[in-house]
Amino acid sequence: MKIKPEETIQIKGPYGEIDGILTPCIEEQTTAPVLVLAHGFRGSMEGGGRAAVLAEMASECCNVIRFNFNGSQILSKQVEELEAVLAYVRLNFPAGKIFLLGRSLGGAAALVAAARSADIAGLVLWAAPNDLQATFKNALGTEAYNALSAGQTLYLNDERGELSLTPDFITDFAKYDLQGILRNWRKRPLLILHGEKDETVAVDQARLTFALAGVPKKLVIINGGDHSFTNHGNKAAAEVVGWLKDRL
Repeated sequence: MKIKPEETIQIKGPYGEIDGILTPCIEEQTTAPVLVLAHGFRGSMEGGGRAAVLAEMASECCNVIRFNFNGSQILSKQVEELEAVLAYVRLNFPAGKIFLLGRSLGGAAALVAAARSADIAGLVLWAAPNDLQATFKNALGTEAYNALSAGQTLYLNDERGELSLTPDFITDFAKYDLQGILRNWRKRPLLILHGEKDETVAVDQARLTFALAGVPKKLVIINGGDHSFTNHGNKAAAEVVGWLKDRL
């Protein structure tokens, strides 16, 4: 298999230029499907190296585009940016089916965007929540979450860097009924990937996502997997690629 070199791309977005990487399909680029990857909370298109592994593996059958959200963690803004990326894909790859994969909070953005866009051929939810309030009470801690809810700005400074979260990060959640969207998800293929030992988004959320969504759907719970699939990235990527190939 001859891997084609990756290309850096820039996409005009609602909040400035969106930096991205195109991993070309090893087959014919212009007609191949396109897999768009949306990263998670405080993440990036690098995904700790796992996104690049997935992109390389998926390039057997797809063009792969991964990108960075422009720093805002607010879901509504991420949905807008993801929709700008999808517009870029439609313009530059008009002959290819579009598949969408969202990791963690990016999965919520992907679910919302896919529900609005009938041309999305399939959706992958990678460690994605369907209950944002419960997820971020767990991720941030109840005290910090309640402070945000009370109108305070939260300052995070840890091994992942510095971040300010304003109260609208949480109030924005109320705009989206993710479980309602899932109840109305029909006919388009859905793959739900989740780690058995996910410490951020409880695995029961994945089971509920599967129960709510219509067919066709598939749930894969990876034994021992944590929220980031730290030691299971290749396994998760292989599940995605196998699922994609079955849809093409």
